[in-house]
Amino acid sequence: MQHDELYNKKVHAAKFSIISNSALIGLKVLVGSLTMSVSIIAEAIHSGIDLVAALIANYSVKTSGKPADDKHKFGHGKVEDISALIEGMLILFAAYLILHEAYNRIIEGVQLSYLGAGIIIMFISSVSNWYISKYLFRIANETSSPALEADAWHLRTDVYTSMGVFAGLAIIALNDLTVKWVWVSHLDPIIAAATAIIITKAGWDISKEAIYNLADIKLSEEEEAIIKYAIEENSEHYLEFHNLRTRRAGMFKYIDLHLVVSKYLHIDKGHQLTHHLMSDIRSKMPNTDITIHLEPCKSSCDGCHISCPKH
Repeated sequence: MQHDELYNKKVHAAKFSIISNSALIGLKVLVGSLTMSVSIIAEAIHSGIDLVAALIANYSVKTSGKPADDKHKFGHGKVEDISALIEGMLILFAAYLILHEAYNRIIEGVQLSYLGAGIIIMFISSVSNWYISKYLFRIANETSSPALEADAWHLRTDVYTSMGVFAGLAIIALNDLTVKWVWVSHLDPIIAAATAIIITKAGWDISKEAIYNLADIKLSEEEEAIIKYAIEENSEHYLEFHNLRTRRAGMFKYIDLHLVVSKYLHIDKGHQLTHHLMSDIRSKMPNTDITIHLEPCKSSCDGCHISCPKH
């Protein structure tokens, strides 16, 4: 898939996330105000953070797709990792706000109303966010976008928390009609607190992954295995390779290594060999920047497995 096509997919997905989040926030704020439900208000806060995250993701995917320039010789890929880190921190902040409000409601108590409207909105929110997050995960996987993946996780956690609020409100509504247990009145803030705990885990995971990428942690074992396999397929043309280094910046992957070749190999042939290896790696792993440093062998050539230009 071409870079421009990947870029357009990312931008479209980010814009779609902004529109959907904006609509859900409006509904949740309205219904939360009517019902006085802290769990719905918590969900509105959660969706508000989702909207901010979507705006950040929209900016980052546009910026990360820009080509390298005089100030950014390695491109703008790390903008997406910075975006993912900010999104993770926003999730953690949202969890704190929800816990704080839930605690106050448990202590002070509150009478809920218009529960039917709240139940309907939470169901709509769960279903719509499931399909939207599924779409964002697919695009994030196709484009290797950490910003979109973080945005997708925002919405996926929203699915589970909305379903929790939906179930809680349904139980409260049923209780009001039947047995009227006193403890059920505390169920709404308890669900809100559980929501905060769930999204705290998502916020931590997103932040940790972003920090790893910003700290230039190497690519996964699976990705490095692909690189090594692509190189080893051409082992008849070189003696060995070493000092393999990898890192990630947004959707881009950076690779450099040392390749030991015959000291009699002509520079033109060496140039062709490196380009052939880079082409093989990129065919298996797109959006890759590769640097190969050629080293001459230091052996006496006895028993060498490659075809030496000396002979």
